[in-house]
Formats: sequence, structure tokens, C-alpha cells
Amino acid sequence: MKGRILSIMGRVQLVKSIIHGMLVYSFHVYLWPRRLLRLLDSWIKFFIWSGDVLIKKVCTVTWKVMCQPWAEGGLDIKPTRLINEALILKLSWDLIAKDTQWSNLFKMSYFSNGQPSKRYFKSSVWSGIKEHIGTVLLNSLWIVGTGDRIHCWTDNWLGKPLVDFMNLVEFHRHLKGMLSEAIVNGSFIFPMAISDLGDIKNRVDNFVLPHSQLLDVLVWKHSSDGTLSSKHAHSFVSASNGAALG
Repeated sequence: MKGRILSIMGRVQLVKSIIHGMLVYSFHVYLWPRRLLRLLDSWIKFFIWSGDVLIKKVCTVTWKVMCQPWAEGGLDIKPTRLINEALILKLSWDLIAKDTQWSNLFKMSYFSNGQPSKRYFKSSVWSGIKEHIGTVLLNSLWIVGTGDRIHCWTDNWLGKPLVDFMNLVEFHRHLKGMLSEAIVNGSFIFPMAISDLGDIKNRVDNFVLPHSQLLDVLVWKHSSDGTLSSKHAHSFVSASNGAALG
């Protein structure tokens, strides 16, 4: 019995260190079909219990329990679907948050006024990212610096986007302009129609702009340091899925 337990634990370590490691590269670039991910999880389960991905062995522990953390009595196996989703979420965050050559190229190609274009693009990478952009935008907030990277109307820099404050969601693709254009001599200058709206006026009046030329920074609301790591992404995806492990 002890030998069998040691064999199972050895296979668990192989899954974590080798099998998951081999899959991570493509997982953080492409959103895999769920049918294929369920098949991968089945093979992993078979391998852990029988030592062969093609041999199904009756076991008394469910896949959901196997995926629970050690502290909760599980084997701490991460389902491939959640790994895939977490890494794509992280990639989507990097696309929005970082000012790099690849992120700028993607935004020029696939975005319009700070929002994902509704056009169809033949791209296996973009098809995965676009499904998570909304999640990134809903769970992030811009810390205003110069305003050069923040879309005035559609980005969340005031608690929620201006288009939401003004119920202009259907028109956001026609509303252009960066926040830097509304900052003059260290103060916001908005048209009267905007600045007189109660909720917006109160928030803008209480907004403190930096005195120096700081960079705009996107922060993830659910982490202490404001960044979205792969670990944070997996925790968020797991919670969002209610730990529903196929």
C-alpha cells in the first residue's frame, strides 16, 4: 500500500513538473478547445492512478477532490483548462498594462479607441485574448500620470469609464481622445456638459493629479501590489469558475 502511494505521488510530481511544464508555452499564447483540455485532464487522471494515459482505473477520489489544495485534502493538481485561461488572462493584462512593441502593435491592429474591435480577425492568438479583455478592463483601474496612455472616455480612471457615467456605451467607438488632452497646467479641463454632471463633478473635483510627469499605470484591483501575476490570474480564474473542474 505504501509503495502504491509513493508511486502515485511520484506521478503527481511528474505531472506538475514535466507535463504541465511542456504545455505552458502554448497555453499562454493560444486558448485551447475545451474538449481537448478535458481529454488532457482525463489522460492526466489515468496516468496518476494507473501509470498509463490510456488505461482507465477505478478510483475512489474524484477529479474535483484531486484538484483541491494539499491543505484541503487534495493533490493540488491544476486543471489544464484553468491553467490555459489563467495564462491567457495574464497575456491579456500584459497587452493592456504594458507599453511594449508587441502590445502596441496588437493594440494598433485589434483595438479602436481603447476597446477591442468588433471586426473579425483571422488570428489564433487574438481569438483567445479578446475573450479576456473585458475581464481585465472590469477588474483594473488606471492610476493617472500624464494621461498619454489613458483613453479619456472608455478607460476606467475615475472609478468607471465616462461612457458608463453618461450612459453612452453604445457610442463609445465614436468618442476619441486621450486623457492627456483634458489636462492643462495640472488641472482637468472638461466641457461644461461633462463637468457639471453631479457624480462626475464630485469625483473630478476630488481627483489629485501628480505634480511631476509620471507614467500612467494600470493596477489590478485584486492584488496588493496592483500587478496581475500568473499566480493571481489562476486564483482569479479558479474563483470565477467556482472551482468547477470538469
